Amino acid sequence: MTRRERPQPPTVPGSVVARRVLVLAPHYDDEVLGCGGLLLQLAASDAEIVCAFLSDGSGGAEGPPEGLSGEQYSALRRVESEAAAADLGVARVEHVGHRESLPDGGLVSSMGELTGQIGALLDDIQPDLVLVPSPLEVTTDHQATFRALHEALIARRIQGADGSSLAALPDDSSLESLSIQILCYEVNHPFYPDLLVDVSAEVDGISAAMSHYRSQQERHDYLESCLGLRRFRAHSLPRDCRFVEGYCQLKASDFTTRSPAQLIAHLGGAPALVEVDSPRRVSIVVRTFNRPRRLAEALESLARSTYRNVEAVLVNDGGRPPEVSEDFPFTLRLVDHESNRGRAAAAQSGVEAAAGDCIGFLDDDDLLAPEHLESLTAMLRGDVDVAYSDAAVVSYEPSADGWRESSRGLPYSRDFDRGILLLDNYIPFHTVLMTREALERAGSFDLGLPAFEDWDLLIRLSRWSTFVHLSRTTCEYRHFLGGSDGRSSGGHALGGAAAERQDFEALKARVMAKHADELEPDVLAGAVIRMRREAVLAAEAARAMLRETRATLRETRAMLRETQGELELVQASNRTRGAEVERLHDRERDLMAEIEKMKATRAWRLHETLQSLRGSG
Repeated sequence: MTRRERPQPPTVPGSVVARRVLVLAPHYDDEVLGCGGLLLQLAASDAEIVCAFLSDGSGGAEGPPEGLSGEQYSALRRVESEAAAADLGVARVEHVGHRESLPDGGLVSSMGELTGQIGALLDDIQPDLVLVPSPLEVTTDHQATFRALHEALIARRIQGADGSSLAALPDDSSLESLSIQILCYEVNHPFYPDLLVDVSAEVDGISAAMSHYRSQQERHDYLESCLGLRRFRAHSLPRDCRFVEGYCQLKASDFTTRSPAQLIAHLGGAPALVEVDSPRRVSIVVRTFNRPRRLAEALESLARSTYRNVEAVLVNDGGRPPEVSEDFPFTLRLVDHESNRGRAAAAQSGVEAAAGDCIGFLDDDDLLAPEHLESLTAMLRGDVDVAYSDAAVVSYEPSADGWRESSRGLPYSRDFDRGILLLDNYIPFHTVLMTREALERAGSFDLGLPAFEDWDLLIRLSRWSTFVHLSRTTCEYRHFLGGSDGRSSGGHALGGAAAERQDFEALKARVMAKHADELEPDVLAGAVIRMRREAVLAAEAARAMLRETRATLRETRAMLRETQGELELVQASNRTRGAEVERLHDRERDLMAEIEKMKATRAWRLHETLQSLRGSG
């Protein structure tokens, strides 16, 4: 699993603009300690801020102070939070944990309820900015809050913010309609911020808000730690930035195109993975051809799997002998082709060498998330013998330091629809896990197909097997754009992208013709109707997004005009003050000249008097 390149601390302070803000605070006081300065700035710009406290405030493992019950302590903290919210300019406070009995210190045991409550808040408030604790925090309630937001955003992508089902949309319209900015804040564990906000002017306000949390300050001097972290965050900024809050910037798409473990790694953390063992052996067929660097990355992603009963079948399709790390944790079967035989032959050789009860595929330019196999094996139960998930499609461009991510999307997320599968393949092959029995019923790969061998097999699998779609991103489907040096090829495994082939349409027509007898008029008509409906939904979502963007732009322009008007007033005031200062300077010069003149006159008169006295003497 690749980690985001850790950013250098910003050297200039940034700013945040928002209209509707949702603060997710696991505990009473997290909103002050984590993002109090930014909240003061947002409130001053007339943003509507809602702060949701997610645990009941009863004291957790530490318990309530002596002499107070858990309910009394919770009530005290609610009162304190209301006073702090008033100082911060928070428009509305939601005591979610008290209302729903979510235990302080035990949010991780209430993930379903917590996720549902955060989803309801997102639907109710429709925020354009969400503030949430970083998943790198050491407190489990903070980690659980981030994870619950992750689950809630995935649910919104699947269901749609308006309640309509969006899981079948073949593009990113459902994803992009969630135009939410997410800022991770830090309370008890520093991270790698890519946004620093100067809150020097808000320090007194932070202190005032925190002063209401007497019950917390009596236990620990949280304010001193909070200000110390803000002072530390100022070290890369100009000298006049004395107190600074650090944030990591994310979008809704970062949550929906990455698994939880991938997102934690993206933020620079090391996800805590719970390994799952099972008597059911999974074989992963890895096809490769002369790309050692990409192969190493693919195998590393497989090695991080939480599901541990795995074997890798590495098929070298006529390339240089591949190297595998000595600490690779799984059984490795190596299949060597003397010459390049193509995608279908490589896949078939891997299947024939595999010994697992379940079989999946991974090309050397793609990645699996740690949760991938665990998630899909759990779905292969009863009459389900083919399961597939979603893959984030990620494009990389060459840069001075190697490859830089240029785009990330989720274009292939669709619940299973056999009619549409007969027309086009929407299931990336490495998202699929199947039982050996299902594969044997489907038969071998078609060795006569130089491309679309996966689509052809999926169609044959669907004749006799039940498919289940997991609407979660557990894979990465990678495109490397431009250049090829043998180590970092720009195409796909074993010969480039199918869409780049000159015979692309002919090969696609060949697969469709092969299964034309299954595409009966009623099946074709149904598939076309569903695809048309999805296109209409996508267009409506795009128009809604455009309307929202235009509304935001109008509001931004109005704010700019208002700001410009205020600036012009200040400038006019400054000009008036400047003219007044200049008039005073002129008056001062006149007075000084008058004084000098008076001095000269008096001196001359004194001189004449002295001369007169000398003459008379």
